[in-house]
Amino acid sequence: MPSFTSPVDSATLFYRYYKPDGIAFRPQDRETSDITLVFLHGWPMSSRMFEHLLVPLCETYRFPCVAPDRRGFGKSDWNTATTSSIGYDTFVADLVGLLEHLDVKSFVLLGASMGTQESVLAYLKSRSIQERCKGFVWMGPNMPFPVQSPEHPLGPPKELWDAIQDGLRADRAKYVSESLPGIFAVQAGNEVSTKTLEQYERIVDEADAVALDKTTRILQKDMSKELQEVAALGRVPIMILHGDSDQGSPLEASSQIVKDMLPWADLKVYEKGGHGLYLTHAPQVIADIVGFVETISGGQK
Repeated sequence: MPSFTSPVDSATLFYRYYKPDGIAFRPQDRETSDITLVFLHGWPMSSRMFEHLLVPLCETYRFPCVAPDRRGFGKSDWNTATTSSIGYDTFVADLVGLLEHLDVKSFVLLGASMGTQESVLAYLKSRSIQERCKGFVWMGPNMPFPVQSPEHPLGPPKELWDAIQDGLRADRAKYVSESLPGIFAVQAGNEVSTKTLEQYERIVDEADAVALDKTTRILQKDMSKELQEVAALGRVPIMILHGDSDQGSPLEASSQIVKDMLPWADLKVYEKGGHGLYLTHAPQVIADIVGFVETISGGQK
């Protein structure tokens, strides 16, 4: 699998880059898309969380797909001997460096949870990203207010984030095992096999312990100012996918507010969808992604 050297500190960062070719299982009769799908995973996962989406989108629907492991997660280094403080600026520099390294000409940024924040920050901080990004797909965003405040009472309370960190520090395996059913909204009636839950436990287990701990703080960034800047730059196409049973980032505390700030965004609410709707509602997610890209690319098939 390919890796990339970070322009920040020479950390080795892993990524997946899939391109359609002539040999595929049940490919649709369609041209290879000119638009690459760039997947930005949520915390505390890695690019593996998207495997079940990447394969059909590339092999059946003929989209080139890029899916990096954020530093400290999956197979990517967290730091090197020369690394200074790590924050969103670091993550953004890694992403911008990767896309410039691959020379991806035209793409859509697809983020889940924390990946939605990263997509916005990369867009705002890089002229090349603005020129090449044709739109956003946000799945279960934790924007704009990931932490409750007197001004924004609907956000998750700080005590919840503290409890998450305490749980991960005390017994990561136990905490993750107990939390995953809620992520996928099993309580709402979604069926997720024991083996699949175990697979996602292994994905989280790959994360560097310090990365897991520090990123819990990093992702608590208030994104309201940045979303206002996106609005001021113009109507870049945006599709938001959110579950009505998302306990980690409730609809009314996140995507509905984003929709109010970016009124042209297409908000789709998934019945029984949790924070992990990318898994439980995969066929619907794939159909919506394909439809979104076809719309912004003038109906190319």
